[in-house]
Amino acid sequence: MTELKKGKLAVEDSSNFNKVGDGSMRKNNIKSQANALLALSAAGILATFPFQHTFGGGLLFAAFSAATIGGLADSFAISALFGNPLRVAWPSWMGTRIIAKNRERLIGELSDMVEKELLTVDAIKETLEELNLADVVVRYLREHGGEENAKELAVKLVADLLGKVDAEQLALGIEAFTKERAGTIQIADLIADVAEWSVKNGYDDRIITFGAEQLARLAGTPQFGELIEKFAAAAIKSYEGDKFRRRLVDFTAGMNAHAISSKVQAWIVQFLSELGQADHPQRVVLRGKIIDLVKKLREDEALRQKVEAGKHQLLQAAHGNLKLDEFLAVRLERIRDKLTEAQGMSNDDSVSQPLMWLRAQLNKGMARLASDRSLQTSLDVMMKRGLLSWITQKHAMIGSLVREKLGAFSEKDLIELVQDKAGKDLQYIRLNGMLVGSFVGIVLYCATFWIGGGGS
Repeated sequence: MTELKKGKLAVEDSSNFNKVGDGSMRKNNIKSQANALLALSAAGILATFPFQHTFGGGLLFAAFSAATIGGLADSFAISALFGNPLRVAWPSWMGTRIIAKNRERLIGELSDMVEKELLTVDAIKETLEELNLADVVVRYLREHGGEENAKELAVKLVADLLGKVDAEQLALGIEAFTKERAGTIQIADLIADVAEWSVKNGYDDRIITFGAEQLARLAGTPQFGELIEKFAAAAIKSYEGDKFRRRLVDFTAGMNAHAISSKVQAWIVQFLSELGQADHPQRVVLRGKIIDLVKKLREDEALRQKVEAGKHQLLQAAHGNLKLDEFLAVRLERIRDKLTEAQGMSNDDSVSQPLMWLRAQLNKGMARLASDRSLQTSLDVMMKRGLLSWITQKHAMIGSLVREKLGAFSEKDLIELVQDKAGKDLQYIRLNGMLVGSFVGIVLYCATFWIGGGGS
């Protein structure tokens, strides 16, 4: 597989080299043709000079002379763009070394042309209006591996953000926000809303089932049995006191702390297990009590005041005693470590819970974006608005970037760049100069021949 990739790269590099070589070869061919035509014109002058007294010889002599003059003039002008023609230090008024002498002006004019004529805000806006940026994003996500790239970027971004969070400052902010908003948040209404929503959506049954199952497990533990036994022993001791008759009766009836605690524990476990079943009659009673509590929390002013007083007491007790900064620091560090360790893992069974949740949210968001046209339209409008706002503010940077990039070229590099990009066209100028010159020479000879020499 590696050899195939290397072979493919070698073919691509060879192809690119061939393309560059073909362009350079075509340019050199045109230059060679122009040089050959100029040499042919010069040779034609010498060949036709003895016959210029005849009409045909004079016509050819005029054509070759004009072509040679035109070719030499264009060759001189083209060479003057890049340096001194014939490597002679010509006077400044001759206009040689044009690019070198006007380097700064050329760079400035090129940057102004790009900024103010080619890439104007209006031109960019027209181009953006023809594009659907949201469709580009969707196709990138679905067809070019963008989903995985977006997930990796999001995980890394979240991990970096969590690493920069100051747990102490965050804790202070939460405490300050809680103090400021404590008076505006009515806990009674909040509890009533949560309870009412839970009943309406059937979450009360789920909460009761979950709570009953967990309490049943807790009640069945040996530790809970020991706790009941201690209470039972204390109750029996308090009942019997120093009375021998009561101790005798309890002993005869088998009333001891261990037996009582075992029966009580078994009854509690059985009751909680049955309460976890959907058809248990006590669930109807609990639902009714929840509904009554919602009504009281909304209408009973005394109960509302007690709840609010309890809220303030809880906040005062938590202030200074609750180590929120330490708790947040530990949790943030743990989540960040899990995200960092899980980066790059594709198997959901082996990644951390935070990463699984984050990926699930990203999957939902990308699936919704791919199927919701209204969301795509909103995204397209938002992206274009943001881009145009940024481009309007930073539009001057376009000219600055062009000026900076061109300014990094030395005089030699800039000349080579122009020769590489415009060299072929400049050779065409030489060819056209010789062809047009020969045509003008023929026309002028014919005119002067018929006007001057034709009548003699």
